Amino acid sequence: MVIAVLKKGKEKKLLNGYPWVFEDEISEVQGELILGSPVNVFSNDWAFVGKGLYNPFSNRKIMFLTTEDVELDENFFRERLYKALEWRTRFFDKPYYRLFHGEADGIPGFIADRYGEVIVVQFRNSIVELLKKQLVNSIVELLLPAAVYERSDFEMGTGEALQRETGLLFGEIKTPIVEVEENGLKYIVNFTNGQKTGFFFDQRDSRKMARKIVKRFAFKRALDLFSFTGGFGINMAKAGAEVVCVDKSGEDLEVAELNAALNDVKERMSFVQMDVFKYLKSLEKKEQFDIVVLDPPSLIKRKKELRRGIELLKELVSLSVPVVKSHGVICLCSCAYNLGLEHLIEALRKVSLELDVQYKNIGITYQSLDHPWVLQIPESLYLKCVWTVVEKR
Repeated sequence: MVIAVLKKGKEKKLLNGYPWVFEDEISEVQGELILGSPVNVFSNDWAFVGKGLYNPFSNRKIMFLTTEDVELDENFFRERLYKALEWRTRFFDKPYYRLFHGEADGIPGFIADRYGEVIVVQFRNSIVELLKKQLVNSIVELLLPAAVYERSDFEMGTGEALQRETGLLFGEIKTPIVEVEENGLKYIVNFTNGQKTGFFFDQRDSRKMARKIVKRFAFKRALDLFSFTGGFGINMAKAGAEVVCVDKSGEDLEVAELNAALNDVKERMSFVQMDVFKYLKSLEKKEQFDIVVLDPPSLIKRKKELRRGIELLKELVSLSVPVVKSHGVICLCSCAYNLGLEHLIEALRKVSLELDVQYKNIGITYQSLDHPWVLQIPESLYLKCVWTVVEKR
């Protein structure tokens, strides 16, 4: 057992639910400092704060898990998984959602998405990688899935030298293609080869918002930029719009076309394989669309890249506004934690003077409820979308 004593005042955020102890917050540490060692955490005046697991390979030295004096055993993690499942079944009738969302569900770095009978998992730091077997065992006990498949082939942001692992962890896979349902629409997902785990459940509410706006405003022409497999575009087409989907990935657009056919909207959709910035620059600067959805991938990874991220957002807006009709709608999204809602608004506002437009906000959407936002953990809110009417003067 490791004992860690914190510097003065550093226990407050832990008692308030924050899950990490950083190296510069520890004044003293005793014991065998190996990966995954249980840690008893004390305040500077030796009051018990709680328990966690030690990580010698990161500046986030302690994954803080509980303020209670309990064993961090398989039962502990199984209970966290059960509570996460209980949260999802409260809000979702069908088994298509993010089952476990890292810090927000109490196990930082562990991600699990549920595609019916298939669970796709990610292990995003060395500690949860160490816990892989028992976490998978717990999922199998709770859900009896047909398969558990690992998709840890992503860019690491922790500074840890993790293996980018993929492959079957339990059961068998008859096909890597599954079909999910969301808000009455169906989508094909390739969970072995698609981006992240194959589908972005976090945009559930925003996709529904796009359909609602197109229907309410009776919009006829829509542009879905960074369209991935066509989620926004299909919702807007279902509401009656003619939609152009643009993405640089030919494979993703092929799936988007299949999804369009699956939902009987293929005749109202067209697909363009091109870099979005180049596509916007290639358009004639005339009002062509009633609504434009801008849902780029994470433009920045670190806080020091913030200025660059804002400039990229401004460029996207400045290229999009000229092709939106007056009293049309722009939706600007960011899935980068370090690009906050205020930065999206700043990007829109700074472009308004040079293009002589005014914006009227009609909504803000965030990640859906299967990606919980815990107020005491700022990092758990990452997805923001601003929906605004563009009034040209």
